Amino acid sequence: MAWSKLASDTLGSAGDQMTISFVAKKFIVFLQHFWAVTDIVTPDLTLDDTAGDDYARRNSTNGGADTTLTSQALIENGLGGIGTTAWQFTVDYMINIDSEEKLGIYFCIAGTNGATNAPSRAEGVFKKDTTTDTAQFTKIDIDNTEAGNFEVGSNIIGIGTD
Repeated sequence: MAWSKLASDTLGSAGDQMTISFVAKKFIVFLQHFWAVTDIVTPDLTLDDTAGDDYARRNSTNGGADTTLTSQALIENGLGGIGTTAWQFTVDYMINIDSEEKLGIYFCIAGTNGATNAPSRAEGVFKKDTTTDTAQFTKIDIDNTEAGNFEVGSNIIGIGTD
């Protein structure tokens, strides 16, 4: 299995969306890095612009109790509600088989600048139901649903293989 770069998006100006479109692959890893300077941001994941109630997830923050959400319009992908001078880095592993539910695992670290500030972590699993869309996905959107913006240089990159 040879892995190859699928696509990347780096913001040239502050904004609320990072998007990559690519040729369908069965196995996908994508990395996202962003920061907020003035206001709160939350990264929300959708595949192929599908909203509705197709998503479900289970996650934990800083080793705490699981949170479970079902029949959602999106996946909060990482730590939500990060604020001023905060950054976040998330790695997602996904399986993208035609006619099967799309499954993912993510690991995230987030925090604020300075050695006196300990980082936070989150990990989770998620899936997208195939009731409304059975094909392999070819687009990933990370949208901010809070008042702030992803700052200049925020980035998403995907790699994949069959």
